[in-house]
Amino acid sequence: MTQEHVKIMRLIRRMRGGSQAHLVQGNDGNFYVAKFLGNPQGNRTLINEWIACRLLRDMGISTPRLRILELPSALQPHSDLYFLVGSKRIAPQGVLHLGSQCPVDPEKTAIFDFLPDTILPKVVNLSEFATKFVFDQWVSQSDRVQTIFVRDRKVTTGIALRVYFVDHGRVFYGSEWQLREQPLCGLAFQPKVYSYLDLGVLVEKALYQVESIHETTLLTAAEGVPSSWFAAGDREGLDTLLVKLGRRQVNLRAVIARQLPALCAYAGIEPVKF
Repeated sequence: MTQEHVKIMRLIRRMRGGSQAHLVQGNDGNFYVAKFLGNPQGNRTLINEWIACRLLRDMGISTPRLRILELPSALQPHSDLYFLVGSKRIAPQGVLHLGSQCPVDPEKTAIFDFLPDTILPKVVNLSEFATKFVFDQWVSQSDRVQTIFVRDRKVTTGIALRVYFVDHGRVFYGSEWQLREQPLCGLAFQPKVYSYLDLGVLVEKALYQVESIHETTLLTAAEGVPSSWFAAGDREGLDTLLVKLGRRQVNLRAVIARQLPALCAYAGIEPVKF
């Protein structure tokens, strides 16, 4: 993951969600969903996003690339750039922020956040929903799975789509930086997606992937995060959290065994074994 900064050149529109992100365009021509320091969910959620994205990409799960975004002083007083907290408008903090790169040009190509159940089999990487389920139990995801779908241009015949998993700020229970179980967290909004999967085989494969992640990978997962994102004590707190995450690899099979029946019930499918 490169540490090169991208300068924000254009603010396009506000996005839905608790972090009150913005769609922006950078000086590299790419489009990003920008999460700013000082957002209502807390600065730790930017660090969470960075770590989760790095681990997910190492596991081969489709998630947008991240970039450090630089907010020029000329854009800071922009009338639409603020967080709405109650009745107050609060400006973002600092210069360096987090950008999640759009996989396509959103001004020219459709991005879907929902597909009809009958179209789900046309998603070429649908199996990644099972991997993401295992990953989210490991990192204590405290939100539902957030996804976008775009046309897969690599497939030249028929309709084919690719899912990208986005918005990982609520791993580690968000700003709490805790690891604990909670049923039905980290599940897709559409239960039907799981009925198309060979869950037993895919969950076993995902468990092996997580169990194979080396300690060094975990302890260096925050490399490249700007120092301005850390509050006093956060670096020590993050080191402790990542050590605990490594230890959680050993117990993850037991966690999945407890959570998988809830997933099957949610999806309306027969219980599976792995």
